[in-house]
Amino acid sequence: MRIFEVLTIVFLVITIINLVFIKYKKLRITLPILAVLSCTLSLIFEGYRLQMVPAYFLSIVLLVVCIINTYSRISKVKKVFKIVGITFLMMSLIISIVFPMLFPVINLPKPDGEYSVGTRIMAFTDKSRKGIFTNADTPRELAVQVWYPTNGVKGKKVQPYISDSKVSTYMCKSLGYPNLLNQFELIKTNSFLNTGIYNKKEKYPVIVFSHGYGGFSGQNTIQMEELASHGYVVFSISHTYEAFSSTFPQGKIVPFNDKQMKRWGDENSNVSKQFKGDKTSNEFQKYMTKNSKLAEKSVHIWSDDTSFVVDEIEKLNNGEIKSIFNDKLDISNLGIFGHSFGGSTAGQASLTDNRFKAFINMDGPANGDTVNNKVKQPFMFLTKGNIKNYIDPGYSKDQKNYLIVSINGTKHLDFTDQTVIMPSEKLISLLGTINGNRQEQIMNDYILSFFDKHLKGMKEPLIDQKLSKYPEVSLQSR
Repeated sequence: MRIFEVLTIVFLVITIINLVFIKYKKLRITLPILAVLSCTLSLIFEGYRLQMVPAYFLSIVLLVVCIINTYSRISKVKKVFKIVGITFLMMSLIISIVFPMLFPVINLPKPDGEYSVGTRIMAFTDKSRKGIFTNADTPRELAVQVWYPTNGVKGKKVQPYISDSKVSTYMCKSLGYPNLLNQFELIKTNSFLNTGIYNKKEKYPVIVFSHGYGGFSGQNTIQMEELASHGYVVFSISHTYEAFSSTFPQGKIVPFNDKQMKRWGDENSNVSKQFKGDKTSNEFQKYMTKNSKLAEKSVHIWSDDTSFVVDEIEKLNNGEIKSIFNDKLDISNLGIFGHSFGGSTAGQASLTDNRFKAFINMDGPANGDTVNNKVKQPFMFLTKGNIKNYIDPGYSKDQKNYLIVSINGTKHLDFTDQTVIMPSEKLISLLGTINGNRQEQIMNDYILSFFDKHLKGMKEPLIDQKLSKYPEVSLQSR
């Protein structure tokens, strides 16, 4: 909760305690006035949000009640009315406290690298590919958000987590949440919009990110900021029509293709019904992978998106496309990671594009050609649950040179920013039992160490010696 919201709640609590128990007359009106003043300042400086409506309402009710109580000539009130009134005030206070606590405004944890973080939105058009979820003559358009080291942050705007109410609506729809108006728009990141790149270092290794199916390019902003603060340039691709929303530089917003989502749902349902065994087993996952034709098609589309964006990154670096990244990108040290279906894409892209030196799959299946073919690049697999129950990540049985990092107490969405921005999900079991900030620390530590080893050539005991310095983490390597 934000400062004036906290003050509002504090004054509401003190007002009710004074009104019902202490009954100190000199503060009877002063305290609810302070509550109303805090509400007003919150609305002016912090902005309106639905979760605080009960507190706004209660502060006004208390002010009216206290005025009547002070100046009315009514000397006695029947006991039953007192009980009803006190019960109403207590219930209203509980709602005023619980509602904003269940849906808090979160500031993303600060990255711990030496650099400040800049960000900007870019767009690229692949004229060689047309008709992908569009008319046959429409070329493939991709929005890309970039995070990078910067030092020119003075006077620059901090990028909000979600910058448009329409995008917030699409996000709520994708996650199955009620649309809580500006809940996600109020989340503050640590990235400064449209700053210059830090020029004192010659070149920066490059990492590409791919979101989960129905996710969005900023779903792992915490990892993007951490990597950028340690000297990486990270390009996160929005896979148009299969992200819940793709935001382009001039404000154009392209939502998920509903027909495609329905096709996926129908196919997954049909394939799942055909499987007769244990649906919690690796065999079920392999069966779904083998028989999901839409996933097979999409992972190749996403992999092609990724290779095309790398082509454009090379143009940014050599100056063919004018930008702040001219001669600042170390394309020879290129990595990729992704969550869920984006993790599948990271494997597929690495198999077909040898420009990638290493990749990370964050709790995603093996889709596409990686099931039957060995990937030559080293990779790391971040996953949930006990390592003994998840030895086989679905890649070729002959696959070598990978590390499985299993984090106990996690669920699928814990491998995104959701683990900290929506802690109430733990109450409905969408998130695991692990503390969100702890989970982000573990992910940041292993991801940074992995890329430092393979893209910067640094000695990394956490990866080299396969260390598990966290009791929640189990490791398996081949």
